[in-house]
Amino acid sequence: GYTGTPLPKKLGIKAGHKVCLLNAPNAFERRLASQDVPIAHDLRLPPVDVVVLFVDRIVDLERRMADISARLHPAGGFWVAWPKKRRGSDVSEEVVRRIALACGMIDNKAVSIGDWDCVRLVLRAEHRDAVAYRAEPPPMLSRRVRRPTAPARIIQRSSGAGSTLRRARASFHLDMRGVGD
Repeated sequence: GYTGTPLPKKLGIKAGHKVCLLNAPNAFERRLASQDVPIAHDLRLPPVDVVVLFVDRIVDLERRMADISARLHPAGGFWVAWPKKRRGSDVSEEVVRRIALACGMIDNKAVSIGDWDCVRLVLRAEHRDAVAYRAEPPPMLSRRVRRPTAPARIIQRSSGAGSTLRRARASFHLDMRGVGD
């Protein structure tokens, strides 16, 4: 049964959080979007505060785990969701815990959302300090300052109009003046 707790509260989503859904079913996404939670579908702009990954197979979880944990905010939560009692799914809470420990994460909450079981993973306390730089905005880098190049040679040309060939001939004749003297 549904306990009546709003989904954002159940997942620990607060105002201003960056939320990323990966492989989410449409019904879950609509339910979360109906409560005015901005949702992203990629991890390109770290740090992400809350990530919800839906998986059926252990292979999918193992493949995505390192990338997600690398882009997670130090105090962020990573939810792994797998289907309840579905044939073909080899994911369980014990398997999720083992993979998380290998990636430096621990579980701290388990919930059930509809047909999905979910476990929340967080970075271990000793790893949070090491990745605290993710929480700070990147420093502003100054633009590259161009170094002066070699001084340009000043070439006097005839001022006027005319073809390029005429200017080249005039320049040649000016250069040749005084060569045979």
